Amino acid sequence: MIRRLGQRVRLPVRLRRRDDGAILIIALLAVTVVSLVVGVVLTRGDGSLRATVQLRQVAGSSYAADGAAKLALNALRTGYSPGDPNGAAADSDWAFNNSFDGTGCFGKDGSGTAVSTLVLPGFYPQTGGQSSATSAAVTCTAEDATGAQGSPVPITDGNKPGSAILTLGTSGETGFYSKALGGNSFRVHGGIWSNSTIVADTGALVSSQSIRAHSGCTGTMTAPTVECSAATVADPGYASDLDIAGTGIPALQTVPSCSGNLATFEPGYYDDVAALNALTTPNANKNCVYWLKPGTYYFDFHNNSVDPLHDDDIAAAASDEWTISSGTLIAGTRTGTSTVPGACDNPIDKTTANGVQLVFGGDSRMLIDKDGQAEICGSYHADRPPIAIYGQKTGTTPSATTLSGTTALTSSGNATTDMKVGTVAPATVTAAILKDVGNGQMTWTRDNTGANSVQTGTVTMTGFAPTTAIPKGAVLTGLKAFVRHQEGTSTAGNASEISVTPTGSGTTLKSSSALTVRTTLGNDTQDLSAATGFGTVQKYVHDSGFSGATVVFTAKLPRSGSSTTTIQSILDAVQLELTYYVPGIRGETTTAIPNNCVAVVASCSVVTTSGNKSILYVQGTHYTPLAKVDVTLNNVSQQIFRFGVIARAIEVKETGSFAWTGPVIELPDNSPGWGFSGTLVQLKVYLCPSAATCSPSTGELSLKVRAQLWDTTGTPRPPSRQVTVLSWSEQR
Repeated sequence: MIRRLGQRVRLPVRLRRRDDGAILIIALLAVTVVSLVVGVVLTRGDGSLRATVQLRQVAGSSYAADGAAKLALNALRTGYSPGDPNGAAADSDWAFNNSFDGTGCFGKDGSGTAVSTLVLPGFYPQTGGQSSATSAAVTCTAEDATGAQGSPVPITDGNKPGSAILTLGTSGETGFYSKALGGNSFRVHGGIWSNSTIVADTGALVSSQSIRAHSGCTGTMTAPTVECSAATVADPGYASDLDIAGTGIPALQTVPSCSGNLATFEPGYYDDVAALNALTTPNANKNCVYWLKPGTYYFDFHNNSVDPLHDDDIAAAASDEWTISSGTLIAGTRTGTSTVPGACDNPIDKTTANGVQLVFGGDSRMLIDKDGQAEICGSYHADRPPIAIYGQKTGTTPSATTLSGTTALTSSGNATTDMKVGTVAPATVTAAILKDVGNGQMTWTRDNTGANSVQTGTVTMTGFAPTTAIPKGAVLTGLKAFVRHQEGTSTAGNASEISVTPTGSGTTLKSSSALTVRTTLGNDTQDLSAATGFGTVQKYVHDSGFSGATVVFTAKLPRSGSSTTTIQSILDAVQLELTYYVPGIRGETTTAIPNNCVAVVASCSVVTTSGNKSILYVQGTHYTPLAKVDVTLNNVSQQIFRFGVIARAIEVKETGSFAWTGPVIELPDNSPGWGFSGTLVQLKVYLCPSAATCSPSTGELSLKVRAQLWDTTGTPRPPSRQVTVLSWSEQR
């Protein structure tokens, strides 16, 4: 069958041998090739078109994200608040305050709700492939450790000590001693370095950084680095505010009284510890606040009887130790509360902290005892530590100044007199006549008329002012009157007298014995330092200085037995001789005061706390390189030394009731110092193409921006705010 079919479809031989069908095949091949080429070309063209459309969409998204971020940054810079999307008015007085205190990055809307997401509906025009405009949402968050969470002030190696604790004594004494009872550990934030030994008596000594001693360690110590044979460290040699000012000892101040539970101290020089203790120890003043206004205070007490500057007008005291056992001492700018800590602005939280520096000279020292409390705040400095307590290292014991001879005090005003020559009125007596020896004389001549009795006449002289004023605080140790005179007879009852009244004192000094009776001109010096009232004059000079005096010369002339005899009294010159000390700045050394216990580390400390209720907080650096610190901690709720301690030796004891579990002594970490005036923010831009609005949950994350906001004045208002873009990262 198959064979027969094949035979049926066979073409004639003539037809089977022709090439007419080849043309059709070629044509089909040509059509196929052309179709393939056209197809490829059309396919590539369509892909390119689609790519072009896609690129346009990407560019549009990029531009939209950039625009949204720029709008958000500008809103932060200018203080723009978008208001309520539903139409309520925005807070027109809003400005981002860097603290993220509930206002949000973009303020509050009209309903009072914080706005931390900036919504930009339909803000970018429609691009190819989109049915409508693009909307965006920009979120804003602050980075940790910036703004309200960051350090408000720049803290660097240039304005803080190198260690939290540094003891400088090397003469065999224990440098740092800690004792923590009740299972506590004594904790320090920062390094500990002793040029001698470190002893952790009870409880572990814990440092966040290092513990180093030059001459050995005793006890349990925990730190990343513990080294007990370390090198010694040099004294950083900080200058006091008095040294920096270069004006010498400040003006003497008077200890105030407590009125309305407040005693206000003025910056200056205080030398009477008895007067201070009379204010700060009575139980009646337990509610009193002793406010030391911002400034520099120099304490150099002279109540110690062996002190070369001891003055009889200053009450003697058992020691030159200022005791605060009742009431609260607040030193620095007050914050409005009397609860410590936190009663004064401190240099850790504010660059504007205007505090105090308490400078202790000689053997002066401070004790916080019983119910006494104290918070002492230093001043912020960008280039040196905020030293709140300073132990004066150098100075000199002042030498006495004596005004005598050519520097003696003389009258500078015309003298008044009631002396007469018979019935003749007294002549004018100029200052020049009685100023110097041999520069003229005043002669009183009495004839034999009148009653048969001794007549008395006086010459009153004024002036006697020193060329250089003797300031308040001066210690008057001697006062003498030099007189060149002559009496009319040799009778002892005719002896002349001299008296001196310092200007303003209200006290007249007069020797118990009269001048020597001289029948020819002669010199006498009368010592008035033993006269009744000299202590009162000393106190007046100490409290008010010495500006001059009034001197009265009294002469006595008897009647002669012969009518022809003339009796004369002659006054040639009157001068005052003063001896006094003007206090200077003295170091805490044994040369300043004999047997100075502050200069002997085993004897007494420049700062001591004692008692179950006593509290001390030092918001600043403690620097007493020649003296010891001895602190007992009981009712303490925070760090007691917040900017490091440098001393000759330090002894700190925690009682069993000590409640603070953090570091007792702290050295702040370095910080960029953005704080309340600077904040780092993260912006995230979400895009919603062809959408009427947008949110982080419905949009696509397209851009991340990191920016720093900085207000140089601390006031978040344009144009002071500066914005710096730190990074700009597209998310694809």
